[in-house]
Amino acid sequence: MIAKELLSEQVHALRTTDSVETAIDYLATQGFSELPVLENKSIYNYCRLQTLYSYEDKSQVLSEVVAVNPHAPKAFEDQHLYELVPMLAANELSVLGVVDVEGVYIGAIDQKQINKLITQSLTYRGMGAVLVLELDEKDYTPATIARWIEENGAKVLGLMVSQLDMGRLKVNIKVNTTYVRTVTATLERQGYRVSQIYLSEDSNDKNDHEIDLALRFFDL
Repeated sequence: MIAKELLSEQVHALRTTDSVETAIDYLATQGFSELPVLENKSIYNYCRLQTLYSYEDKSQVLSEVVAVNPHAPKAFEDQHLYELVPMLAANELSVLGVVDVEGVYIGAIDQKQINKLITQSLTYRGMGAVLVLELDEKDYTPATIARWIEENGAKVLGLMVSQLDMGRLKVNIKVNTTYVRTVTATLERQGYRVSQIYLSEDSNDKNDHEIDLALRFFDL
């Protein structure tokens, strides 16, 4: 899924002409900790509820208390779901504004929705194991990994990538079978390190404890 398909109808941006009091009321009522602020259909910056509470004069408009940020975090409408997670995390945001190719604001996405989609993809307690690979960034080729998995009669149902350290990636792969011994053997022959295996019936390396922790973390 891409950003424009994830726009939330429940998330509405604020405007530079809104007062601090109006912004506080809306953020508190809707349960958001921050929201994008718009000026002329462009993302001006983000305002945070905690910061707004600190202003004594709540009648000031947002343009008077929030500095313009020409590099404010934003997603382009064609960016993939898995590109949005590190963007949210790096900027400590729970809501991310989305713009079109011309930089015009078209809506926002909610971190909770993204978390739910990823968690359903990777930890859904149906048929299928989750494999965790560790590899060099230069060796990350999703099409090749999928081909090796499919050569063993399995299919890739979900995939999430995160950074381990400089030049190293952790790749979580959800497959459609709980029998993955031959899949892991093939991947390891190709030079990948299979560091963890979850929800598998032919591997006792790990139990489901960390899956349960993930479900609780994502509040599902």
